[in-house]
Amino acid sequence: MKILVYDDNPDYGGHQVMASHGVEALANDSDNSVFFMFHSKNKKLAARLSKIKNLHVLEAPCSTHKFQGLLNRIDPSGIRRLNKLFKTLNPDLVLCIQGEIEGSSQAVLAARRAGIECVSYLAIPHPMQRMGAKFGSLRDRMNQTLFNQPSRYIAISERMKALLIERGATPPITVVPNGVTSPPPLKPKSPPSNPILGLLGRVEFNQKNQDFMVQTFCAFPESFKGCQLVIAGSGPDEKKLQQLIQGKENITFLPWQNDTEAFYRQIDFLMLPSHFEGVPLVMLEALARGIPVIGSNRDGMKELLPTAWTFDPENAQDLADTFSQARKNWPVEMAEIPKRIKEEMTLRVFKRNFCLAVMQP
Repeated sequence: MKILVYDDNPDYGGHQVMASHGVEALANDSDNSVFFMFHSKNKKLAARLSKIKNLHVLEAPCSTHKFQGLLNRIDPSGIRRLNKLFKTLNPDLVLCIQGEIEGSSQAVLAARRAGIECVSYLAIPHPMQRMGAKFGSLRDRMNQTLFNQPSRYIAISERMKALLIERGATPPITVVPNGVTSPPPLKPKSPPSNPILGLLGRVEFNQKNQDFMVQTFCAFPESFKGCQLVIAGSGPDEKKLQQLIQGKENITFLPWQNDTEAFYRQIDFLMLPSHFEGVPLVMLEALARGIPVIGSNRDGMKELLPTAWTFDPENAQDLADTFSQARKNWPVEMAEIPKRIKEEMTLRVFKRNFCLAVMQP
């Protein structure tokens, strides 16, 4: 089968990480001829794709912009270019990597116009208004028709599938949970008296909510007594974050960590105060290593974490109380979680299920 993978996002995040693993599995099948068309500015993705054997890489002729749902209507030139290119390449299937519904939507529409089967691998089908996007309500109305353009969907969790259906999507949806590599064995930890709390990911307040975490950490000194907070990552709100933590000796900011293993060895708790998520890879990686995760009661966190480890989003008191209890009782809740991750959410299982989802009739 000739498969064309498309992703015109200039940023590299968890969804691109998982997509790359899936594409690698597809390319390893000798029955497939796999092409990957990506944004030329996405250097991290380019570096990752260069390590995949039997993969042909191409530069995407266009890019997703803000208000892409509206731009698709008033300036369809990108769709026309892709339509012509797809017809020339003549793939059997176009696999579109979509972080959210506007991302890579030009390729979804171009594939439909060209009469080529299109599978959307979509991470976050949340309404733009809920995600805090500018003119979110208007964009949600403009984007409504996009949900029924792909031939099929691959969702990353049952909650994301339910949300797709709630948004009006009628194409078939296959759920393929994210997977992580089996971690090296760590020595069992006992509840530390002076725990280190870690946040790892894109520094973007609108989604990841690092500012809320810092403010809560500082506002409830009794709940976080003796704790250190370590935030690692990169993103558009780095400078704001550095200003926010300036002069606070118990809070440290680190640049993005290529060696995440060293980060996990350092921390005792992973904190996920996000407004919204799909299924965070950092959550799976931490749990697989026996590290407890405190997360907002949303999306993938709500689906996987014990109720005792989740808090109401934007409720600082609830976050402080949740952590106070978790730092005392987390070993009880942790008992079965790493086993589940290692059995159901390994990279091997993900690759197998991803290929099956893409290749199904």
